[in-house]
Amino acid sequence: MSRSRIYEQDGLEPDQANPGLWPSVDENVLHKTAHTLFIQRKNAVLMYFQRESLDSIQHTTGVSPRNLRRLVQRCIQYDLDGVVLGFRGLIPQKNVKKYELDLLGQKRNKDQKTGEFNRFLEMHPDIKDLVEDLYLGRKNRSIEPVMKVKHIHKRFVDQCREKGITLSEYPLNTKWMGYKALQRYIKQIAEQNFKKAAARYGKDAFHKANRVGEEDQNQLSNLFPYQKVQFDAHRIDGFFTVDIDTPDGDPMTLTLERFWILTIIDVSNRSILGYSVSLNREYGGSDVMHCARNAIMPHKRLELTIPGLSYHPPGGFPSEKFPELEWAVWDVICLDNAKSHYAKMVQDRLTNLIGCTPNFGPVALPMRRGVIERYFKTLAENLFHRLPNTTGSGPDDPRRNNPEKNALRLNITYEHLLQLIDVMISNYNGTPHGGIYHQTPLELLEKRIQLRGLLPRRLEEEKRSEMLFMQTRINRTVRGSLLSGRKPYIQYEGVEYRSEKLTNSAHLIKHELVLHVNVDDLRTLKAFLPDGSEFGYLTACGRWSLTPHSLQTRRAINSLVQRKLIHYTTWDDPIFVYTDYLLSKENTKKSINKITQVKEVSKQKLTDEAEEQTKALEEARAQHELLDKVREEQINREKINEMDNYERLLKQFKTKMY
Repeated sequence: MSRSRIYEQDGLEPDQANPGLWPSVDENVLHKTAHTLFIQRKNAVLMYFQRESLDSIQHTTGVSPRNLRRLVQRCIQYDLDGVVLGFRGLIPQKNVKKYELDLLGQKRNKDQKTGEFNRFLEMHPDIKDLVEDLYLGRKNRSIEPVMKVKHIHKRFVDQCREKGITLSEYPLNTKWMGYKALQRYIKQIAEQNFKKAAARYGKDAFHKANRVGEEDQNQLSNLFPYQKVQFDAHRIDGFFTVDIDTPDGDPMTLTLERFWILTIIDVSNRSILGYSVSLNREYGGSDVMHCARNAIMPHKRLELTIPGLSYHPPGGFPSEKFPELEWAVWDVICLDNAKSHYAKMVQDRLTNLIGCTPNFGPVALPMRRGVIERYFKTLAENLFHRLPNTTGSGPDDPRRNNPEKNALRLNITYEHLLQLIDVMISNYNGTPHGGIYHQTPLELLEKRIQLRGLLPRRLEEEKRSEMLFMQTRINRTVRGSLLSGRKPYIQYEGVEYRSEKLTNSAHLIKHELVLHVNVDDLRTLKAFLPDGSEFGYLTACGRWSLTPHSLQTRRAINSLVQRKLIHYTTWDDPIFVYTDYLLSKENTKKSINKITQVKEVSKQKLTDEAEEQTKALEEARAQHELLDKVREEQINREKINEMDNYERLLKQFKTKMY
C-alpha cells in the first residue's frame, strides 16, 4: 500500500497545504547554479501537490522521492514570525531550522563549542534571566543605568561560580569564559527587543523606537489648507546689536542676548502662515499669541533698508497673496508640551477665539512635528548660519568665529534681523519644496483653493480685532467708600483704575466687574457688569496711563519696587524709571533685551483701537499735560519766591562797610 501524501495529513493549516498561498521567491536573485536547482525543486513540489506519480516527478525533474518528501516538509514549516516557509524552503543552502547541539551525534567535533552556550542557558534558566535583565535594565538587578557587556560578563561568571560550575566545565573551561558567546547572545537580545534595547542609547532613541512609525496618525492625509498647522519656536543662532541712549543722552551700541523666532506652518502645503520674534529669555504665552495673530491677520511687508535685499515676486505670505485667506483660521494646531503652551490665555484664545483644537502630542517627541522641525533647519542653514555673527549649531561649529565682536564690528542690528527674517520666509513660500513634489507652497495652495475649491474657515467679522488675540479675562472687586469719600476704583497688578462713569457708580462698590485685559497694553481695561453688559473703559491712574507697557513689564517694575531697588514719584513715568534702572546696571545682555522689548511695545499702535479707548487715553494725556503745566508754574513761582527771600535777607543782614 502506497504512503499517503504529506498534504493529506491531519492538522495541516490551509496555508501549508495550498502552494498558491505560499510566500514567493525572486528567482532572478539566485546565481546560475542555485537558480537551476531551485527551479527543479519547485517544479517537483508543484507536481507533487498536483498528485503526479513519484516516478514521473523523478523522471521529469531529477528529484528523488526521498529528497522530495524532505523538501515538502521544509516548505510547510513555519518561520520565527509564524509565516509558512513555502517556496523559501527550496532555496539551496538556506537554513530553515535553528541550530541545536547534538551531543550524541557521531560527526560531532568535541573541540568545537558551537551551540554549547544556548544549551548551557537552557540548563540554567536563572542565569539566562540574569543576563537579559542586566542588559535590558529589568527588575532592578543592577544600579547601573546602562551596563556594558564586559560588566555583564563579570556578573555572568560570578553567577556560574555560585552555582558550583567548575573550571573543567563550560563556559569556565574556555579561553574567554564564554565572553564571545555572551556577546553574540546579547546581540540577539537587542535584535529581538528593539524598543527596550534602544533605551540604552538615550531618551531620544527610546522615544523614536516606541512612538515613531506606528499607529494610524502617520497615515493621515492633510489635503485641506489650514486643516492642520504646526507651531514651534527656535532660538536664533546669532548675536545682534541695538542702539540705546543712556540716561545722559549719549548713544551706545550693545549686543542682545539670543532670543526666539516662533512660526506656524501649514502641514498640507508647507507654507509659513506667520511668525513672531520674542526677546524674552524663555518665550511665554503672549509670544505664542503674537505668532497666532500674525498668522491670521493680513500680512504687511516691511520697508527694507538693507541694500540689495528684496522680496522675490513668486514669494509672499498666504494672507498677503490670496484675499480669500485674510483672517483664515485652522482646525488643529500641533504644539509641544512647553509650559507657555498651557497658559490660560493661550488655551482660551485658541479654543474660544480661533476655534481650533490644540494637539500637544507625546512628551519629548519633536519628530511628531517633523514638518516645522525641518523648516527650522532650512531657516538656520540658509539664513542664520550664513551670517558672520552666527553662533553656529554649537560651540564646536567652525562657523562660530567671535559672533559678538562681528555683530558689533559690522553693526548687524535687530532691525536688520527683522527684515532678513521677513524676506527669508516670504521667499521660502515661493521656493519649490521636495516634500510637495517640487512645487512651491504658494503654488500648491493656489491649486487647492482656486482649482479645487478647498477654502478654509475664516474668522467671524465680530472677532476680527487685533486686541482680542492678546486678551485675557479677570474679575476684580470695585473698592471705595462713601464714608471716607474714596471714589470707586478697581486695582489690577498694583495700579488703580478709574473712570468718570465708575466714579458716579457708587452702587457698584463691593461688586465684581469682569475685566478684559490686553496683556500688551495695560493703560486701559475694558469693564463689564456681572450680567455681561458693557460698562466702559477704565484708565490707569498716575503716569501708568502715558506709555504703553505689557503685563510682563508691569510685573517686573512691581517686583523691583517691592525689593526697594527702584522708586518713582507721582510725577515720574514708571516705564522711564524702569529703563533707566536697567541701563544703570552692568550692561548685561538680559537687560538690553528687556529695554528693547519695552521700546518695541511702546512703538506698537493698534489699528482697531476703540474710539472710547482712544478718548480715555487722550483725556488722561491732556490731564497730565495740564498737571505738568501747573507743576511747572508752581516750580517757577517757588523759584521767584526763593529769589525774593534771598534778596530780602541779603538787604537785612548786609554788613556795613566803614
